[in-house]
Amino acid sequence: MKKILILSNGHGEDLVAADLIMKLPRELEVDVFPLVGKGETFKDLPVKVIGTRKVFPSGGFSMRNIFALPSDILSGYFQNLYEQWTILKNCRGKYDLAVGIGDLVPLYAASIIGCPFIFIGVNKTDHYSSFGSSYTPWEKLILKKAMMVFTRDKLTANSLSKSGINARYEGNPLMDCIGVPSAETIDEKQLVVGFLPGTREKDIPLNIQDFQLIARELKILDQHFEFIIATKAETPPEFVKLPFANILSESDVIIGLSGTGNEQAAGMGKPVVAFTGRGSQYTKRFAKAQHELLGEALNLTERNPKIIAEAVYSIINDHMRYEYMSHAGRERMGEPGADDKIALYIKGILK
Repeated sequence: MKKILILSNGHGEDLVAADLIMKLPRELEVDVFPLVGKGETFKDLPVKVIGTRKVFPSGGFSMRNIFALPSDILSGYFQNLYEQWTILKNCRGKYDLAVGIGDLVPLYAASIIGCPFIFIGVNKTDHYSSFGSSYTPWEKLILKKAMMVFTRDKLTANSLSKSGINARYEGNPLMDCIGVPSAETIDEKQLVVGFLPGTREKDIPLNIQDFQLIARELKILDQHFEFIIATKAETPPEFVKLPFANILSESDVIIGLSGTGNEQAAGMGKPVVAFTGRGSQYTKRFAKAQHELLGEALNLTERNPKIIAEAVYSIINDHMRYEYMSHAGRERMGEPGADDKIALYIKGILK
């Protein structure tokens, strides 16, 4: 039986890995190494989860937010890196294929296991203009060793190909793992705003506090607003909790402090409004980078409830702008279907 190791590097990457696993041939033996977090996404899948599975105060965002790094270091960050490195060394010779999903960390991890590897680049793209958000020269050196690099858009695939890298675009894997909404629960006559507080547990309460203030301002502008939110945390009574897929399908506009969630919302054609949060994930730097990625699909504003509410109200009441933002999001994120094609590719090379 052929054996695969999948390495992922965060919540969105775990979702992509889980969707890919469900589409792989049953005869393959699959292990998963979640380099960030506990790997809860894989608990109901027919895979073996290996690794340290430690959660740090930053929630895995210390490399994006340097102010969160000291708390991670005090919690054993470097010891965890050493343990992960030791586990990776012990993986040598045990797998027929490694699959890295994410950015430099899983790419490097996949390249040192000593077996053929492919890379699914869901983080980096040439739509970014900030250095490091697109592929760096040293990352390209590792990418040249990959059997195949699956990019999240055509622009990046074309760019990597010009650098001598075996790259192709088969769709955006992030658009494959949104899920299927349940029956609609919100009156279609209402103006529905969906809120995405992100996945970092310590950020979520702060983000919900800000969302509540925004919701109050929106009700002042129009009493017909209804508010839905994707979270398991406690929320004020004016918010209706719904599954993530329902948030994206039923919302007119998204107010998000999420990484992958904001991107998927834009890909579904939902205008996204965001602001610099108070937690470690949606920082000013992160917001700027996401705006580079999503372009006009994302309206960035200051953290002022009244200004944010007015931005949402303006988008909903400006049909031309709404359609422009919707089109921009779909264009930047691309279409689903990548995981099916990647699964077929893996099946073909492991015959």
